[in-house]
Amino acid sequence: MFIFLLGNGDAVQAHINNRQIAIGGMTPGCNAAYTEKIYGKPLQETVVQADTGETFIEYNYGGKLVVGFTAKNGQACYISCTANNLKTPAGIAAGMRADCLTRAYGKADRYYTYKNKTLYIYNDRGGHTLSFDVKNFYIIRVNIRTLR
Repeated sequence: MFIFLLGNGDAVQAHINNRQIAIGGMTPGCNAAYTEKIYGKPLQETVVQADTGETFIEYNYGGKLVVGFTAKNGQACYISCTANNLKTPAGIAAGMRADCLTRAYGKADRYYTYKNKTLYIYNDRGGHTLSFDVKNFYIIRVNIRTLR
């Protein structure tokens, strides 16, 4: 990842390519029919009411893969994966050492530490994030979020 300095000294980070924001063939904006075509019917389907008032339909595949679709348009807006056999297009999966993140994506746009974990956050230019929960130097979860 490159950092460009503007005349006023503000740092602007380059973003990862939006084609990198995927896990196990799932991308932001995919729908439930596509998800079921790849993974079958979920073990659990739940309606989730967010604090913002927005409603989501959540597909849970045994806690290893969770996909949230907006009730409004049926598109995936969050994906969370702890399965070590589902990878990003760069070949990153849960269970790998965190140092692979810098090699694959460059320096993270942001880091956030909580509950003995660090979240490495990468953004694209389209309002999506690819993030990784890291604990004890290993990736324990891969997350995708739509920010719009």
